Amino acid sequence: MKRLISIYFLVFIAVLSAKAQNDDKRNLFKQIEAAKIAYVTKELSLSPSDAERFFPLYNQYQRELHNLIQQRRSKTGKKRGELEFDSEVLALKMRYRDAFIPIINAQRTARFFEAEREFREKLIKELRERRDH
Repeated sequence: MKRLISIYFLVFIAVLSAKAQNDDKRNLFKQIEAAKIAYVTKELSLSPSDAERFFPLYNQYQRELHNLIQQRRSKTGKKRGELEFDSEVLALKMRYRDAFIPIINAQRTARFFEAEREFREKLIKELRERRDH
């Protein structure tokens, strides 16, 4: 009986630990996404009204991009070659570029894709520096 209670206790601790790690990952992701939104807002000099119209479309773009990436990572998903995946991502970006232009103009739309890449590069650099120290 003591052994059974010990096993239940260990399983309970393991489940709590796994949940805490998942919560930590979700919180980290939310912090990164908030930093990205702040960075994009600053880099594009978005007014509150621009941001109000831009970010719902941006969120939709992010969901579709995330779905493409998840499909690529999925073992059950359609098998794609590197070029096919890249062309799907490019088609998505072109479609959203056309949707962003009426909201934030062509110049800021082009800057958006640059700012998105810059943020990703800065994030990777920061994570590498933290890992190396």
